[in-house]
Amino acid sequence: MKMMKINYWAIPNMGKMHMMQLIEINQKSYVKNKYPFFFYKQWHDPDDIRVRIEKNYLVRKGKSEVETQIKTKPTFGQKAKPMHCPDGMHEYLHVVSSLSKNADEDEMLGLRVKLNSNTLELGGDLMKKYFGGVEERRPPDTLMKDKDPVEVFFTDKYHCELLKHFPVSPCRSYLDTFLEQYMTSNTKYIIPFLDELCDVDFIIEPFHIMGRKMIGSMTRDISDADDLEKHVLELYRSRKNIIPYKEDIIDCLASKLKRFSNKHVLQRHGTENILALSKINKEIIWNYFDGIVRNLRRIESYFQKNDLEPVYFNMDRDDYKETFGFENNNLPRTATHPGEYPERVHYEQFAKEYVTMRKMKDMRRRGRIRDWV
Repeated sequence: MKMMKINYWAIPNMGKMHMMQLIEINQKSYVKNKYPFFFYKQWHDPDDIRVRIEKNYLVRKGKSEVETQIKTKPTFGQKAKPMHCPDGMHEYLHVVSSLSKNADEDEMLGLRVKLNSNTLELGGDLMKKYFGGVEERRPPDTLMKDKDPVEVFFTDKYHCELLKHFPVSPCRSYLDTFLEQYMTSNTKYIIPFLDELCDVDFIIEPFHIMGRKMIGSMTRDISDADDLEKHVLELYRSRKNIIPYKEDIIDCLASKLKRFSNKHVLQRHGTENILALSKINKEIIWNYFDGIVRNLRRIESYFQKNDLEPVYFNMDRDDYKETFGFENNNLPRTATHPGEYPERVHYEQFAKEYVTMRKMKDMRRRGRIRDWV
């Protein structure tokens, strides 16, 4: 029986990394984006399961045509294809490899996720130590001298040089030096590639292909669909449309505090530190939580107005095999969870205060009858 193609309508920090790892383990294809710069499509090399092929749809600064650059990456859960790089690898990669080898077999997959994640405690600390914070990472001049950055980051031409000098993704401000942010205002560039983009097993964050940053967060009305959006909606109605949510609201909100960032709060108060902000004005935290809940409920409202049938997925209890068709489901459910971190007890307390204050029982739209968010 052929598996139905799936759209994963997740708000930020709601299981997308976990999904992408499971997709790779189960040898499926997917499309995602690096907002606001490019889309990318990934599938497995039919001749070598250890290799996944990544096709990027990008526009150079000052240009109007979409380039489709190809590169390869190791498949998660598989032993990487051997590659000889005579000048060696960056110390960061040796540290990651050493820690992974010392892990118990049962924890291996989850640990590797954490070590290669910006948002998780151990991985984020390691990356920050070697390359700076997620918005600070720029490749060294020794790597980029006399090179085309598109070739460096979107092809395999300089693979060994990247492994030696900069084996992570560059920050947005660096991408902005050579790529157009076409997803913010010129998504029409992607129209010739729509069918190709949607011909995958999974679409992660499907609202971007329609020209929306996030359902309900753009200036135009939620029901104000242009021709591009109407066309994509027709494609989406033939797919299984899944909305993930957390039954454990405390854990959900506390985890999202770990990645809190707001430039307006930073400008006004001189800090984005949650513990410091809680002493200045807890309304900042409550407004942040309200926004998280509203964004989830806006997706539900969008479905209702546009004749999309939602399939809800409880991230705490529902079965990945039953919902998504994953035969290989050995990745621990907590593999991409932040885990233990110093502020966790405080963040959970803020989440408990909020849930009590709002009388919240369900993050989904049906909960609005009680909390009025």
